[in-house]
Amino acid sequence: MIHIKQIPARVFLLFNVFALLVSSERSMAQNQVPESVPYCAELKEINNYGMTQRRFAPIIGQPRDDNYRETKLPLPGWNNCAFYGTNSYTCDSAELVSREEAAKAQHRIAREILACFAGTWAEASEQMGPDFIVLHPKLGPASITLNLGETDTKAHIVSLILFLRR
Repeated sequence: MIHIKQIPARVFLLFNVFALLVSSERSMAQNQVPESVPYCAELKEINNYGMTQRRFAPIIGQPRDDNYRETKLPLPGWNNCAFYGTNSYTCDSAELVSREEAAKAQHRIAREILACFAGTWAEASEQMGPDFIVLHPKLGPASITLNLGETDTKAHIVSLILFLRR
């Protein structure tokens, strides 16, 4: 066993500086937006709006067909982003050739979202089904579902729906 008295002061100081640097680097890395998730900053912003008193009101745009409304904050790389009512934000992925390709994209997107929220969200496996993945924050009234779907032209997509639970 080595006693602290046996470690030279310079080595002890270097060890402490190294430990501080590693700790600082980990802390900074946790606060960074994952570069591989190009829509992460916007998704966080949308989620943050949902947690405010006004909810999504500042980013809800003009009316569309049915009960849909434009959004002032679309997710980069996603299509047809809109609000359904005042509590649900939805976007579609790019069109995919097969259901298998869409299922792979669905799982990749779930991993991206969980990485984006850096440990503050988790899968709700007890609420998932064969065509959808459910994600919940550890705190807060929001949920995200990632649904497999088809367009009118039979192309496969993944639909992201962020909604506020009541």
